[in-house]
Parts: sequence; structure tokens; C-alpha cells
Amino acid sequence: MVRWLEMLALGFFVFQLTGSEFLTALVFTLRMAPMLLFGIATGFIADHVPRRFLLLGSLVFSTAISGAMGLVVLFGHVEYWQIAVATFLSGISWAFDMPVRRPLVAEAVGPERVGVAMGIESTTMQATRMLGPLLGGVFVATIGMDGVYFIGAGLQGAALLISLGVARSGIKSDIASVRVLANLREGFRYVRSSRLILGTLAVTVFMNFWGFAYSSQIPVIAKTELGVGAIALGVLGAIEGLGGLLGALGIAAWASPRTYTRIYLYGSILFLTGVLLFALSRWYPVSVAILFATGFGMAAFGTMQSTLMLMATAPEMRGRVMGVLVVCIGSGPLGALHVGLLASLLGSPIALTVIALEGIVALIIAAIVWPELRRAVIPTAAPVPNPR
Repeated sequence: MVRWLEMLALGFFVFQLTGSEFLTALVFTLRMAPMLLFGIATGFIADHVPRRFLLLGSLVFSTAISGAMGLVVLFGHVEYWQIAVATFLSGISWAFDMPVRRPLVAEAVGPERVGVAMGIESTTMQATRMLGPLLGGVFVATIGMDGVYFIGAGLQGAALLISLGVARSGIKSDIASVRVLANLREGFRYVRSSRLILGTLAVTVFMNFWGFAYSSQIPVIAKTELGVGAIALGVLGAIEGLGGLLGALGIAAWASPRTYTRIYLYGSILFLTGVLLFALSRWYPVSVAILFATGFGMAAFGTMQSTLMLMATAPEMRGRVMGVLVVCIGSGPLGALHVGLLASLLGSPIALTVIALEGIVALIIAAIVWPELRRAVIPTAAPVPNPR
């Protein structure tokens, strides 16, 4: 909830503060940059430090950042560099999400129910992706950015209290006795041993570089092309979440393991097609309808990404492999810079058109290189390679 609430409100607030498409996109870049920079490290740490401890620590850290920024904005001393630093620090907490929280879910339900669990997890994400932007638009228009930060701190504090009841992980390792470089090499070797994992990671890179960067330009297009304010902007963000929620519920209820790879690939193509149509739309109701359909593609990608990675990975390797996934997700900051530069030169609609077409071509290439993504297969864990 906090992730979507703060990011949409920040996009609107920063564009009002700076009037710059590039600086607005840069905020999104800084939020995701820690994934690219520290993803491998967070995966390694998650395999050798109790995940419950990491989960609680990351929540304490992010709660403190939101509270501190609320005070900065409240007293009227906010500058762009402060927002940039706080956004980057919040991104460090976000970088621990994949290698910490999702493996905890997989350990709780067992390998035979990972797909259903990830479907339910994706449903909660899409529900908050719907509600968060809507509230973000309402709050930034009514109580201001300081109120958004304080609400974020309160929600993360509640998450911290809930997480106190999380059981300790059953996977244990003594970090003092582990050779860091050897473990990292083992993680990369494991990833290379599975074509399904490689294909899943390739689609992840393409979607984060060419797909998700579009969200940094939604506030700009809402104001300059569609002529709407903060609350209508919140509806734009929320409607994609509504489509994602319905899509995630459908996947959790009816998807079978044999369809997981196809849902992942074709859902990703649907998402980028939605981005392309959104870039071409100049009528607000049409844009709302397009983003609703785009949400189904988002749900297919988000649900199956974690499902495929967890099902194709042995339990003792999940932290490191999910760390590699975090690095691939970390291609998002480069994509945000890409679309930000294009938007500053050509305008936001043309920039989104370009990245959507580039991304669709990249996904078609991935489908050719990794035909496993087009086949009806049941993902199974690859064996752990012998250390060399």
C-alpha cells in the first residue's frame, strides 16, 4: 500500500515542485536503484541471516524514513535532493522484499502450493496497487505530501507489528563460515543451469526496463495531455490495480502449473500493448479503460514471475536466486532514465510509444530464444550444482 501510495503522490508532487519530466522520472529511478546495486548482496544475506530479522529490520528502517520526511515537508524545508535521498534509502528496504518475504511465503506453504500462494500474494499486491494510488491522489490534493508520508509511516508501523508474529525460517546457515564469493558464483551457476530460470529473468529485465518505467510519466500525461488533477490521476493509478486484482484472483482460482509459463509471457505482452495504447490516448475515459486492461497483464507477469522462480529453484538456493531476480528488477532505474530522457526531448506520449514498441520486440525475441516460455510445462526445481 505504502509503495504505490507514496510513488504516485511523489510523482505528482515532484512534477509540481520542479516542472521537469526528467526529474520526475529520476525519483522512480532512485527508488529502484538499490535493487540493481545491492540485489546480489541482499540475496546472499537472505540465505545466511534469519529472514524474520531482515523483514523486521527493513520495516523499522522504512517507517523511520517516511516519518522523517513527513516532518521535513510539514515544516516547509523540503528540497528535491532531500526527496531523492529519502527515496533511494526507501529503495534499499524494497530491495529485501524478493529474497526475504516471498521465500518466507514459499517455506510456509510447501512446494506443491507455491503457485496458489503466489496468486494470493499477487492478489494482495494488486488490491493495494488499486487502493494505494487512489488514496495517494486524494491525500496529496487534500492533506498534502506531509500527510502522505505520515500515513505511510503509520501503515509501515502496522506492518511491523503484524510481522512480529512471523515464524523463524527453517533454512539456517552460519554466515561466519560462508565464503561470500564462492556462494555468489554458485548462485550464478545455478541460474545458468536452468533455461526456464534464464528465460524468466530475461522477461523480467525487459518488463522492468521497457514496461514499468511508463508509470513515471503517468502524472505528466495526466496533467499535460489529459488535463486532469491529482484525484483523477489517482483513479488512473487505481484502475490498473483493479484490473490486476481481478486478474490475480482469476489466476489463483483457475491457473494450472502447465499454463504458468504461457500466462507469464503473454501477460507481459498484453501489459506492454496497454502501455502503447495509453501513450496514444488523448481522452481520459479511454485511458482509464486501457489501464484497466493493462492491469490483467501486470497480474499475469507479477504472479508468475515469483511462482516460476520459486518452483524452479531448490529451497536452499532461493535467497541467492531471488537476489539475482532483484538485480534484474533493478534494470528498472535504467528504464526510467531512458524514458525520462526521451520525454524531455520528445514529450511523454512519444517516449511511452517508443519504449512500448521496443519492449514488445524484446519479448518476441525472448519467446524465440527461450521456447520453454511458450510450452505447457510444469516447473520443477533444478538440482543444486556441486561446488567446484
